Amino acid sequence: MTPLLTADVFGWTVRPARRRRARAFLVAAAAIAAVALHLVYDPPIECSDAAPCGPDDLNAVLLGLICALPLVAFVSLPVTAWLAGAFLAADVLWQVAHPDLASPAWVTGADAALVVLAFVAARLAPPGLGSGAEMWAATTSHRAPPVPSALPRYGTGWRLLAVLLLLGALGVTAGSLRAQERADARLDGAARVTAEVTGHPDPYSLDVRLPGGTARVTVAEAAEHPVGSHVAVLVAGDGLFQLVSEPYDTSGWLSLAVLLAALAAACLARARARGVAARALFAGEQPATEVYVWALGGRVAVYATDARPGESALVEFFALTRHGSDDIRPGVLFGVPAQRQWCAVTVDGELLVPRGPVRSGRFAPMFGGADPDASVDAARLPLRPEEIMALRPQDVSADPETVHTHRHNRFSGYAVIVGSTWPFLVLLAHLLPRLSYWTAAAVAAPMVAAACLAGWRLFLRPRVSWNGAGVSVVGSVGARLLVWSDVHAVRADHHGAVTIETDHHGTGLVVAARGEHSLLPRFLSGDERTGSQLAGALRLSAERAAARARARIRDVVSLPPAPVTPSAPALLYAAWIAESLLYALLLT
Repeated sequence: MTPLLTADVFGWTVRPARRRRARAFLVAAAAIAAVALHLVYDPPIECSDAAPCGPDDLNAVLLGLICALPLVAFVSLPVTAWLAGAFLAADVLWQVAHPDLASPAWVTGADAALVVLAFVAARLAPPGLGSGAEMWAATTSHRAPPVPSALPRYGTGWRLLAVLLLLGALGVTAGSLRAQERADARLDGAARVTAEVTGHPDPYSLDVRLPGGTARVTVAEAAEHPVGSHVAVLVAGDGLFQLVSEPYDTSGWLSLAVLLAALAAACLARARARGVAARALFAGEQPATEVYVWALGGRVAVYATDARPGESALVEFFALTRHGSDDIRPGVLFGVPAQRQWCAVTVDGELLVPRGPVRSGRFAPMFGGADPDASVDAARLPLRPEEIMALRPQDVSADPETVHTHRHNRFSGYAVIVGSTWPFLVLLAHLLPRLSYWTAAAVAAPMVAAACLAGWRLFLRPRVSWNGAGVSVVGSVGARLLVWSDVHAVRADHHGAVTIETDHHGTGLVVAARGEHSLLPRFLSGDERTGSQLAGALRLSAERAAARARARIRDVVSLPPAPVTPSAPALLYAAWIAESLLYALLLT
């Protein structure tokens, strides 16, 4: 049986979310675009005393379906496709029933294109793991895993959630219909009177003067009824007041009921898909490889056969049963060891059946124990050949005199500054009363200044240069010139933050690099190093310096230039002023 080596799976055990959910993002964006087209180009519905706007259940269903599409797309694409088809059919039916309010033909064509896109996305196979994974799966040994005596009913949590959503949908529907029935009964014998509008207490209410006194009436849009105008009002004997042009309408709650029902259907489909994937694991031959397994209770961590103490697991999953041992043992892995794939293992002849697909192993215990010896640190281990091959050729250059430099992409730094501010200002725009322009600018300026300071410290200021003698670092906080013997370890996380530690307590300087699965497109980030590439290049230089010291080779290489702490550029101040003035418009 083929042993599973780290080099076999290097670089493809983790699938970035943007690749796994690319189809869902595409369908959700198309659905949001369809909503925007209808809002902009559909003829407005005008209510009058002669043609009142009564309850419209079909329109409420349409709204619920189109609002459900962006959410359901991330749960079940097949259900999303059928919902898109139902939306198109209901939309065409509504337009036939209301020809005066029909959407432009090209907008209906856009709805049809959304349906086609949804069905194509549902039929397309999800993105693969890449050529490396395909080559490994084709060349490794295959065996049929032992078949468990009985498989559980997978997706119980999804089914319970679906039941709750369905109950909510039924409750909302029943409450809406009951409220509409009671309101219609109250207004059947209501008197019709003419009232004068005396005020707008809020955007959705009118204060009116009736022949017998004053009252407050809820409306769709108060601005449509100026102060001093006259409106026809239905006055019920029990104190209910309603405009004749806007009868009591609870059909909007049906949109929420449709949304909940659509989510319930998606949850049921997701539960079924989990069961199908679990049964497929035991239905035929799967890649079978020798691995190390740590079955700590119901948690199963899988390691490569050449794993070194202190290294993280490849993948992990939760098993249905607990294994009797609590130490690392050899075992057999059935399946592809990659995130979101279904795998099973056998340890000591016992089959451990998964509860769900595997996940990344970076949260599993390190190989060698949950708390390995302090001298065993994965960040201080020699780089593997595959890790060196993943570095830039110029960073692997053996010339110790060559000075390498790194600085985080400035475009992404400014993008973070802009993107981190506007959600808070949008929230303030809804919470604060209407402000004058310069007062709003005074509110926005400190928030934008905080974002600029954080972006400067975290992304724009840090930089590093190194050669065979040492490293010159300007971190988020602090700046130092270090020889390699003063560097304790170099670590990188998957977000791209690289920490150059100077002691055993983790204290050090932080430099930013491109994340492993950055959301910023590569053509915007340029040929920037990832966090793992930068950390690997620094570790390789430190290893070579240590090797020369052990060989008692006198190092005559000069240190890189001393770090110079830069000042904030004028562009950052310009961005602060421009953003503050722009966001002040939002707050006003």
